[in-house]
Amino acid sequence: MAASSSLSAALSLLPLSNHASLSPRPKSLSFSLHCSSPSIALRSCASPPSRVHPAAAAPVGDVEVEEESVAAVPSLDVEADADKMAPKQKIRIKLRSYWVQLIEDSCKQILEAARTTNAKTMGPVPLPTKRRVYCVLKSPHVHKDARFHFEIRTHQRLIDILYPTAQTIDSLMQLDLPAGVDVEVKL
Repeated sequence: MAASSSLSAALSLLPLSNHASLSPRPKSLSFSLHCSSPSIALRSCASPPSRVHPAAAAPVGDVEVEEESVAAVPSLDVEADADKMAPKQKIRIKLRSYWVQLIEDSCKQILEAARTTNAKTMGPVPLPTKRRVYCVLKSPHVHKDARFHFEIRTHQRLIDILYPTAQTIDSLMQLDLPAGVDVEVKL
């Protein structure tokens, strides 16, 4: 079904010239479609166009479908490639803070500590800021329309440390991060 729909789509894209009626012998056209099945070669023998409205016209010419020999294509095993590319061990550090400057300074300290031990780092990746809005009435009894809105914004960053060593973990444990930064570490 998929091959026939791609065949009809490919045939609809073929250019039909007005010079076909001037040529005494039919022109042959061949091309191949790339799909998961063996490649298919199409040959179209164009006949002179008839005097029919283009919307009501049937496909022009005879279409012959031949299967060609396919060269051996190496199979792609996604899981095997993912195992080669993905690190065996990584440390994921998630930082949260109410102050942007504190979280940025903490990210710089963590990245410097990891890079001095030759560990590959990714990040810091800014995650969406969480916004919590608190609505408080101004007056204790009446005037419900008068309210205060307070909000707390929690900024988040994500850092991945790939291929960590014992030295990397030791240097991360010895870091002195500010008190306003929440650190969550996953191995």
